[in-house]
Amino acid sequence: MLLIRHAISACLNEGKNQKELAELLGVDGSRISEGKIGKWKLSPSQRQMVIDNYGYPRRGKGLYIKAEVYNSVSDFIADYDESSKKRFKHRMYELVTRKDYQKMILSYVDKASVEANSDSVLKEADISIIESLLSQPETKIWYDSKKSWSNVKSNLEKRKCDNNFELLLNSVGISSLKKRYPHVDHFQEMIYRISQFKFELMPEFSLNNQADVRSIELKEFVITSDEIIEMNIPCSELSFNDAADILGPRDELYAFEFFSDNGNRFITSKAGINCKPDNWGSFEFKLYLSENMNYHLWIRLCDYAERRDPDAVELSRNIMIKDLCHINYLKEIEIIRKWCDLPYDICESIKINVAKVGGYVPGAEVL
Repeated sequence: MLLIRHAISACLNEGKNQKELAELLGVDGSRISEGKIGKWKLSPSQRQMVIDNYGYPRRGKGLYIKAEVYNSVSDFIADYDESSKKRFKHRMYELVTRKDYQKMILSYVDKASVEANSDSVLKEADISIIESLLSQPETKIWYDSKKSWSNVKSNLEKRKCDNNFELLLNSVGISSLKKRYPHVDHFQEMIYRISQFKFELMPEFSLNNQADVRSIELKEFVITSDEIIEMNIPCSELSFNDAADILGPRDELYAFEFFSDNGNRFITSKAGINCKPDNWGSFEFKLYLSENMNYHLWIRLCDYAERRDPDAVELSRNIMIKDLCHINYLKEIEIIRKWCDLPYDICESIKINVAKVGGYVPGAEVL
């Protein structure tokens, strides 16, 4: 409708009438009147003809987003677990390869203890000492004992874990660490999380070699369509929220945060880093109807931290499913309802809003 009205206005400005516009488009004059109220649509070639002759009309105000693109809700749900891990793997790789993060880790190593060890090939506390730690056969033994202690929390497993870590440090020539109150075990925790990343997510990981670890591809959109409905669903208790929680409970992943010499914490999100698995606080979706009667669905997963702290790094995940079938779009909404385990039908309110903007309501008789 917008393009037809634009073409009519442009014709009138040139001293022409609707009949002449119809002749240009190769249609009967009545089609132009029908097009103004949405009862007739331009073909792709006719749309291009209008644009070539009169330019493109100025859009209404729009909303800019960057989003992942899927063909259907089912495709998104089927890919959810794998894409969540891919997102987390990308964030973790960005973190552990940051120079400032590596420098912070090395700041726990007593350089004098490394240099005093004549049997060590490593004569200074550089990042190669971390690479050496990760590549030792003893690392997996220590990692397994640490993981076992994390599960059972027994004092016996804790002592076993500490002893294995001490042996691991000695194997690369580190005889002592700087003591940083109150987090004297913080270095061990950081090495554990990096080892976890290597053993659980990226076995080929090496600090000596760069890798192409990509996240999910995003596409840019400007949404100018009419908003049909918006829903916000709390999702803290839903099972899909744990898909990327593969390194243990999120609240135990503090070891990826920065600490200064005096023990004051510097949260990684403040440095533009999101180093934890996705932790969705809400599931939001909006249904749009465009001028050419196409339905588009925007899904937004919003993180707890982002909701609590507006200044934190953006942690939301946007998904765009465009050009939904005008007959089956309600089925897509029903799939969302089941995935979010909603006990009530949300399609009724959608039908009411679709009817208000002149959209198609499947199964409803038009009087």
